[in-house]
Amino acid sequence: MAVLNPPRTLPGLGRAIVNHLLDARRSSTEDDIVAAFKPEGLNPGADAAGGLKNTISSLRAINVLETTSDGTVQLGKEVRVPKAPFNTDQFRRVLQTHVFDLGRDGDVWVTQPGDAHTSGARDLNRALAWVMAQDALGNPLSWIENLQTLQAEQFKTNDRESWAVTNDTRWTAAARWIPALGLATPSVMKDRSGLVPLPVTAVDDALANVPEERIGIHDLLARIGRALPVLHGGSVRAGLVSVLGTDPDPGIAADCADSSVGQALRILEERGRVTFETLPDAEGIRLSRFDTARQTHAIVEAGGKR
Repeated sequence: MAVLNPPRTLPGLGRAIVNHLLDARRSSTEDDIVAAFKPEGLNPGADAAGGLKNTISSLRAINVLETTSDGTVQLGKEVRVPKAPFNTDQFRRVLQTHVFDLGRDGDVWVTQPGDAHTSGARDLNRALAWVMAQDALGNPLSWIENLQTLQAEQFKTNDRESWAVTNDTRWTAAARWIPALGLATPSVMKDRSGLVPLPVTAVDDALANVPEERIGIHDLLARIGRALPVLHGGSVRAGLVSVLGTDPDPGIAADCADSSVGQALRILEERGRVTFETLPDAEGIRLSRFDTARQTHAIVEAGGKR
């Protein structure tokens, strides 16, 4: 089972499914869930329940859901049962935990035979790592406008099976999952549709585990990379760089922070979530290739302006 295939997977619907199971008074099979969300007679087309079934399949692939031997669909063993239904923020963190389970998926860049190459979240993590290595200050990403050209250039091949995102069907699914994980936002440009690799929400989530004290900027960036391994400093991003032979992000090329992470931190600074300092005789880094000053330390603040 994979996340991006079946293609009609809807991570937002996943929260409703999980909360339905939490609230149900009896065990549910997949047919029971379909009946609850798509009553008989509502949109009677043969594929009407496709999105629902695809979503269950994707959540099963990352162990958010599991199906027992008697056909019962239930929460995965590693999912902590909340005291109340999952809200959007809580469920996003559940998805992050299970998508970035590299103990399950291993090195996602090592080719595996057959379906094993896309099992778990391997296909999604490859797509995430590549997307997050693109310029956050460049054009929005879309299949028609630039994904094919960029991948052909960076992977140095027109063989799509060697790419991180192999076709438009998988991109459509990925384009739902990437914002759901807090890693990107839709473009607000009128004449440029697509996704902007701007992980403000995901980086904010990662800061929840950073102590509220002054820490070195490189320590902060390393912590973010460990929490979100598809970002610079993370193992999945490092695997991508090994495959490509270089890091495609312009910020890294300019000896700065990764453009996606740097922009996210700047936005969180504006919200009061983190402050930066430049201390003398300390090693620092520019958060953007357009900055002149290097930041050496950061202080994470609880809350900030939402």
